[in-house]
Amino acid sequence: MEVKRFNPPSMMKPLGSYCQSARRGNIVATAGVAAIDRNGKVVGGSDIEAQTRATLDNLNFALEAAGASINDVLKVTVYLTDFKHYKGFNKAFDAYFSNTPPARATVRADLVIPELLVEIDAIAVLGN
Repeated sequence: MEVKRFNPPSMMKPLGSYCQSARRGNIVATAGVAAIDRNGKVVGGSDIEAQTRATLDNLNFALEAAGASINDVLKVTVYLTDFKHYKGFNKAFDAYFSNTPPARATVRADLVIPELLVEIDAIAVLGN
């Protein structure tokens, strides 16, 4: 079965050798996405809720390019630069996943762009 790779025009061009999302059969995986607009500018400043919303919008763009949606997400990994942002992150995250929360791991990590506070990657599984 062929792997299809996607870089939607609504998202920035990847910073390295990767695609924003990939699909094989009914499985979709995304790269780590963050609060970066299509021109490469960080969105949301130092506001974790604003960055989380922008990150989840980008996650949705990556999923949609591969034929999936937020509702199809099975698992996410969240990377926070500081756990002091956990409460604000959860508030914004819960608004997107209130009815269909995925399995989730949350880790503290340094991110490639210092202004970023959060990055998320996802695995989605489509119905038959």
